[in-house]
Amino acid sequence: MRILIVGGGIAGLAMARALELKGLRPDLIERKADVPQGGTGLYLPGNAARALQALGLLDATSALATPIKTQRILDHKGRPLSITQTQDVWASCGPCLALPRGVLHATLRQSLRETHLRFGTSISEIEPLEKTSLATFSDGTMVEYDLVIGADGVHSKVRQSVFPEVLSQYVGNVCWRFITADTVGIDAWTVMLGDSMSLLALPIGDGQVYMYADRSASEREARQDLAQLPRNALLETFPAPLSALVEQMPAHTQVHAGRLEQVVMEDWVSGHVVLIGDAAHASSPSMAQGAAMAMEDALVLAEMLSASERIGDALAGYTQRRKPRVDWVQKQCIARDKMRRLPGWGRASVLKLAGNLLYRRSYTPLTEPI
Repeated sequence: MRILIVGGGIAGLAMARALELKGLRPDLIERKADVPQGGTGLYLPGNAARALQALGLLDATSALATPIKTQRILDHKGRPLSITQTQDVWASCGPCLALPRGVLHATLRQSLRETHLRFGTSISEIEPLEKTSLATFSDGTMVEYDLVIGADGVHSKVRQSVFPEVLSQYVGNVCWRFITADTVGIDAWTVMLGDSMSLLALPIGDGQVYMYADRSASEREARQDLAQLPRNALLETFPAPLSALVEQMPAHTQVHAGRLEQVVMEDWVSGHVVLIGDAAHASSPSMAQGAAMAMEDALVLAEMLSASERIGDALAGYTQRRKPRVDWVQKQCIARDKMRRLPGWGRASVLKLAGNLLYRRSYTPLTEPI
């Protein structure tokens, strides 16, 4: 079976790994000549650890990750609203882990043995044929494939080619992400919530902490230059324990900024083209499920392709198995984002009374097998 994977991020590399485990040898293209993954971190809930186990990579990843046993939600003054012991929910799946994004990316890439990797190449056009797809690459070459898998993110060129009517949607928040020295001893997933703003710290090992800040913004504001971290606003809104991490960050710290977008689709399949990961169902990061959903997609699609005689049947089975789970995650993301926009007193009351219950309600369905 001739398979092309478009996209060399976590979704694409996980897809290649899952296919190799089923005895298949895909081609993978990535538009960037190299894929820099520095400067950001990654939180992997227990279902992501289970997916890594199925990919044969949990031990290698865990050895380089920090286990996250506690999740703390604080108000804008640092007072506890909710404290959750993560293994109370995820014990049947695996540990919750935090690590630099580049570590997971490198682990996935180094695991590949049979995949033909082409970096610095992008997709220009996908032409549907009777039982195949003709892919035209940026260098002008054309290759016919039995299946094209779009794993190229929220602004997917594959999706634009085969689903031109589907556009990513702004969810109302902009964000900033960076890694800095852990000068205050963060030992858990810790977030502080202010009116229209939040600040998250996550220990990722080697004395480092991954920081994530976001705030509500209009569509017009979100289209402006977001390059500068709103440092003063964060320091004015959030005191200890997280303010020192912002105040003491070196001037040369690499800060990644962007607007948060989602992709909502009824179907991810068009002929012999299929979408996975953020290309199919990007969500806000409020459930921390981006990497988990991508790896689960890869495992299910590889399983269906190896078990089905016809590609069409495999793609239909993939959609049938994945759609309810993905829809649940997107629904929970929307609900969480709405709750965060409540007035501070209202949000505090909800989290104090039902923080652990809400955590269980959101994540328990994801402990079920994929």
